[in-house]
Amino acid sequence: MPANKIFLSTSIKNKSEEEKKLFTTFKRAGFEFSNNLLEVNDIDYFNVIENQLLNSICSIHFIGEKKFEYINGISIDEYHFDKACEKINADENFKTFIWMPSEFNFSKLDNAQINFINKIQNHLSNNMTLSRVPHPIQFVEDVRLILEQEIVTKFNTEPTDIFLIYNQTDENAALKIDSMLSGIIKLTKLVIVQDSEINYEEFASQQMNVSKLSVIFYEKATDWALPFVQQIWKKVGGASSKSQILFIGDDSVKSNNSNFSAPKVISVSVPHELIPLEIKVQFDKVNEQL
Repeated sequence: MPANKIFLSTSIKNKSEEEKKLFTTFKRAGFEFSNNLLEVNDIDYFNVIENQLLNSICSIHFIGEKKFEYINGISIDEYHFDKACEKINADENFKTFIWMPSEFNFSKLDNAQINFINKIQNHLSNNMTLSRVPHPIQFVEDVRLILEQEIVTKFNTEPTDIFLIYNQTDENAALKIDSMLSGIIKLTKLVIVQDSEINYEEFASQQMNVSKLSVIFYEKATDWALPFVQQIWKKVGGASSKSQILFIGDDSVKSNNSNFSAPKVISVSVPHELIPLEIKVQFDKVNEQL
């Protein structure tokens, strides 16, 4: 479940039964709200809304047949939607979800509501999702799935010459490689720790995009190395990867005969004393091509 908060557009005073169900369903699904859904003084209302949207990852809008609610002559529903549109224009990651669960009997609506519904339907953008599913549970689940696909943690990365990745099992051997290369080449390293909550594949893919050569080293962690290089190669774009990958093993370990043949991947196994030299040779080749 995304930790970021959502903004739920809702009436201030007279919440419909659908709004109450929607709020309850989001809450039971584990979502947190940027707006506390309590009444706000008219004087402070508009500033409060802008701050709440600023601290939200998405906005949720329910469109029903209830009468509009106004503050200082401004429709609250339309004000929320307009502010969400401004947030989308300023932040490409911001999402707006609109739940319109039924066809309307337009004879029950005033002109302001009709114009607003038409406005929404005619101004949908790439970051907006209009849903007509009948039940709030289904709508909330759709929102959850979309947000989980979209939300990506941004890790602290920096341009580097060599990005060395290895399993914690091989830390002693990897530190020797690090000590021999870090004095002559800018080197960044990533230690894969078992049962850690860190999304290593995402971190590795982001750092690989700003690295000249990415090195996946293994000595004893053979069972980890091959699946990891296969998965990370796909994640960074396969043949279109920005970084050349060196998949290098210590052939002093008899079981190290793993090989992964793919575009933008160099797969070798050499004696442990030659591994730093092999990495330097491959880096020089890559550097010459840049």
